[in-house]
Amino acid sequence: MTKLKIVFLALSVTLITVVSCKTVGRIAAKYWLNREIKEFVSNCEDKTSFIVGKENAHKYCDCAVDIVAEQYHNYQDAKKLSVSAIVDFINKCK
Repeated sequence: MTKLKIVFLALSVTLITVVSCKTVGRIAAKYWLNREIKEFVSNCEDKTSFIVGKENAHKYCDCAVDIVAEQYHNYQDAKKLSVSAIVDFINKCK
C-alpha cells in the first residue's frame, strides 16, 4: 500500500508541475492563436539575434511574447512593434 501512495504522490507532483509551468509560460495563449505566438517568437528571434545572440534570442523572445501579449491583446498591433520596442520587452525578461 505504501508503494502505491508513493507512486500516486510522485505522479501528482509531476502533473501539477507540468501543468503549472505550461500555464505560466503561455500567458500569450489567452489572447493570441498558437500560430501567432510561434510567428512572433520566430520574428523576434530574427530581429534580435544580432543584439542578444542566437543562443539567447529564443529564450528571451519566448519570455517576451507573454509580456507583449499582455499589453497588446490584438496580435496585429504587436506585429507593428519596432525592434527597439521588442528589445525593451526583452529587457524585462532578463
